[in-house]
Amino acid sequence: MRAYPLLLVGLALSGCAGTSIVHSSYYNSAYTPGHVQLAAASGPSLAVIRNDPFPADRDNAGVLAAMQGRNFGPKMYFTQTPRPEDRYGYKVVMDFGSASARYASQCAAPPTPPAATPLAGPIAATASFCVGDVLLTDASGSISGATGPDDPAFRRLIGDLMVALTPPYDPNRRGDEWPF
Repeated sequence: MRAYPLLLVGLALSGCAGTSIVHSSYYNSAYTPGHVQLAAASGPSLAVIRNDPFPADRDNAGVLAAMQGRNFGPKMYFTQTPRPEDRYGYKVVMDFGSASARYASQCAAPPTPPAATPLAGPIAATASFCVGDVLLTDASGSISGATGPDDPAFRRLIGDLMVALTPPYDPNRRGDEWPF
């Protein structure tokens, strides 16, 4: 039970430092930490990147690099190319679009090219961890002042989103079932 409050304190402190603010919710999620273990053991998972806020990141490589191995549990790695031998269909959808432009099913959203012009103001992102078209977890966050995908503040935002997507506990368990 101590790990969960420490996670919340860590995320809150990172938000207070002005780097990023991340929010996540788990409502009747099918997620368990076993999903991360299986996804990591299955090889690179699909990364679907939508509306990359940096026009110079034409192939989304900067966003993809920021996602690599930034989760709780066994490290997950990503590719933008679907693998024909992928049996399970784990993927993360990283969407930098506006809330009104999001699909009804976040997990079914196709990739899009980067923005044509640099964004002015904060960068908002929604990340979804899916198996096929089934949403397991999602998180949203924002950051101000990031200059590119290599900016440490942007990388922290992506890292915080990845951590929020892969909690080390089952969010559907009642408090009296916790083993620690």
